[in-house]
Amino acid sequence: MKRLFALSVIILAIAMTFSSCDSESLILPADSLLSPPLYYEEYEELVNLFYNSIKDETTLCIPQKGDYRSAIIVEDFDSDGNPEAVIFYKNNNDVSVARMHYFDSVDGRWISFGDYNGYGAGIENIIISDMDIDGNSEILVLWNTSGSPSGNILSIYRLDVVTKKYKEILNESCFLSEVIDIDGNGRKDIFLISQNNIQSGNQKVAKTMRLSGDSFILFGETKLDPNISTYSSVKTEKASKDSPMRIYVDALKGEHEMITEVIYWDHSLSKLCSPLLDTETMTNFATLRYEPVGCSDINNDGIIDIPVQSSVFGKGDNLITVDTENIYLTEWKNLNSSGLETVAYTLVNYSDGYMIKLDESEIYSTGIRSYRSQNCWIVYSADSDGEAVNELFSVIKIPFLKWNVQKFSAYIPVIENEESIVCAFVTSDGKKLGLDEKFIKSKIIKIS
Repeated sequence: MKRLFALSVIILAIAMTFSSCDSESLILPADSLLSPPLYYEEYEELVNLFYNSIKDETTLCIPQKGDYRSAIIVEDFDSDGNPEAVIFYKNNNDVSVARMHYFDSVDGRWISFGDYNGYGAGIENIIISDMDIDGNSEILVLWNTSGSPSGNILSIYRLDVVTKKYKEILNESCFLSEVIDIDGNGRKDIFLISQNNIQSGNQKVAKTMRLSGDSFILFGETKLDPNISTYSSVKTEKASKDSPMRIYVDALKGEHEMITEVIYWDHSLSKLCSPLLDTETMTNFATLRYEPVGCSDINNDGIIDIPVQSSVFGKGDNLITVDTENIYLTEWKNLNSSGLETVAYTLVNYSDGYMIKLDESEIYSTGIRSYRSQNCWIVYSADSDGEAVNELFSVIKIPFLKWNVQKFSAYIPVIENEESIVCAFVTSDGKKLGLDEKFIKSKIIKIS
């Protein structure tokens, strides 16, 4: 019993040692998620060597985004069959700067090969990728720093095969960065969005860079809408073998408005393009919406669709009161050679996390009201002036605990999670028109 108690104390002490920049306990090899005690058992020598090398009290730092949500990453970086490791941390006596420590394994033992000073207090993202297909992976670290106009600094480290140490070969201020083969030549490129300071103000630009020897060269640049406050997500799509790799970047303009920038490499022009930017106004009006709804493949055809809100839905309704509001019709558009083409229509309830799909024929014969106090949408049939004729069904979000306590047998559950249920109630008029459970579930979909 005493031995078991002692072991428990040791494990608890080890677990408490592994604190992180954001108080999460995510310490793992790249291929599995392990708890701190198990990680310590497998890499005990590495962990001990790290603390002996640093000596100061440290706090481990976890990336906020990306595939590596770990302060400790163990992989075969140089394709020699043996693992290497990087550890991200901060010295407790200087928490303003995150750092990286690199280890190699030689004859089964870990050896420290360098400590690297970062450029910010946190880590936004880490990418490990062989950029030039030489068998050695580059380490890309997006440091989060308040001192940079864009909030992040991208550092790229390349292995020196002679010294077995990594050296920094790129330091670039940017809002975001991704590793993408944008021109289809089989090699990965750096894609980033940054800011150029010009006489008339600040210009947002997208850039593409490729590795050449021990440096990166710029081979593409295009202007973007300068009126962006935050870039929220990046998606990529290559719809066919012959189509260009497209990059879709959702971006906030202020607190509520959002646009999507589309960027791709035009082989015929040998240049990076952003076709949705109006070059006269230097603004992207084409993808504007008034809720922060991101682009998505809404109809599952392999092509990313962009939501655009340009008209008010049901504005002829004569039952609008102080407790109701009209809803924007959201058109989902594809970008093709002719421009943006509408492929789907929805009504988006962003706060409750669902959308109602509409056929094109239903746009002119359907209306909707939103009751704020009851957190409820009511869908009705409308006449040619948009005024309500018959209520068809209502949609409401109910807390899960309330759903279990009260009777909602007349409601159709559509979207369920641990906290709430989005459900629908079909009226007698709706039932007469054939609105059943299958119809409701085909109409109401979750915002991805």
